[in-house]
Amino acid sequence: MKTLRDLVIAGPDAAIHGVVCWRCVDLRDEVARRFGVMVGEGTIASWLRKFGLTRLQPRPVHPKKDPAAEEAFKKTFVLC
Repeated sequence: MKTLRDLVIAGPDAAIHGVVCWRCVDLRDEVARRFGVMVGEGTIASWLRKFGLTRLQPRPVHPKKDPAAEEAFKKTFVLC
């Protein structure tokens, strides 16, 4: 369970897992791959609650995000 909790907190690696944030279905598949145990999405959700985590995830950040371009846009954007 500690390994799973650490995995959830660290988040997925987009290159390896193919996702940018964990969903219960993604975690279910990762648990099956790593530990060879098939569990349902509801079980994953209850484990997350036991860890003190939530199923709600913040909006993912694109791996190729350019902070400098974002700041430049904010400086030139004019609200009408």
